[in-house]
Amino acid sequence: MNIKNKFIGLTFLIYSIPVFILSKVAYFKNTYGTFGALSPLPIIFLLIVIYCIYLFIYKNEITGKERVVTTYTGLKKIFNFVILAKLKGESGITTEEKVSLLLYLVKIFFTPLMIGFLLDNTNALYNFATTKDLSFTKYNIYNFYYRALFSLILFIDTIIFTFGYLVESKKLGNIVKSVEPTMLGWIVALICYPPFNNMSGSIFGWHTQDFNSFGDINVTLFFGAVSLILFGIYVWATVALGWKSSNLTNRGIISKGPYKYVRHPAYISKNLSWWVMGIPFILVSPILSVLSLSVWSSIYYLRAMTEERHLMADPDYIEYMKKTPYMFIPKVF
Repeated sequence: MNIKNKFIGLTFLIYSIPVFILSKVAYFKNTYGTFGALSPLPIIFLLIVIYCIYLFIYKNEITGKERVVTTYTGLKKIFNFVILAKLKGESGITTEEKVSLLLYLVKIFFTPLMIGFLLDNTNALYNFATTKDLSFTKYNIYNFYYRALFSLILFIDTIIFTFGYLVESKKLGNIVKSVEPTMLGWIVALICYPPFNNMSGSIFGWHTQDFNSFGDINVTLFFGAVSLILFGIYVWATVALGWKSSNLTNRGIISKGPYKYVRHPAYISKNLSWWVMGIPFILVSPILSVLSLSVWSSIYYLRAMTEERHLMADPDYIEYMKKTPYMFIPKVF
């Protein structure tokens, strides 16, 4: 078997197996569906097949430096160490293999989620596009136009992140330099996403929502506009990241867009929107609501801190911190 065919086989093997397993696990089977349904898993499987076809017709020789090869060699060493006990004391995994293995976990977890979110947002936009009532009454502006804009923002965000998780390319400048190495960094990130946010939400509560009623339509429109502006900053941050968009990874430092002013614009804008939309909850149940929102803001603060610690291993980020000294609010903090 020549190196190209071996690479194609390894690619199909290491990426198809987790997709197949997810399709058989009860939770993911109910969430993502099985092959043949319009859900993330069959879409991912199709993308793997398309990628393998691309590799088959690719004319240039494929070298052993490809990400999939280091992932495979790392998985093989773990298998030998854990299952076959061929290695004693340590697994012998190299730094490059460790990065590839951690990235493998990032892709397995986040890619189905992002494609699922993208499908949901696409469906929401389709429903808005087929709505016949386009009147500009105050109630319709809030119930239709605000929510359509919000779905569009999320659509843009998820399509960029989906591509970021799927594609790593030198031409696009989004090669992964490193992946979050600490357990804390992974925990505070994962508990913000399904299925783990179901458990964390039941523990910490969730006293906000995307849009909320403030009793008076004019007040509701005002705070709805504030929320849209904040989420506009959030998606601006995603657009600035571009194809580098990805959780738990360093794909190069971005200093344009909102990142020119603060180092974590997405986190602060999202959390401020949650606080704004949580005001009706706070008025009804102030202690529980403030406590719940404070916990979630603290989780995102920990996400920012663990990311800072991870990225500070990159000299480019040290220079970026000097130019952009504020984490969340310009001239304040």
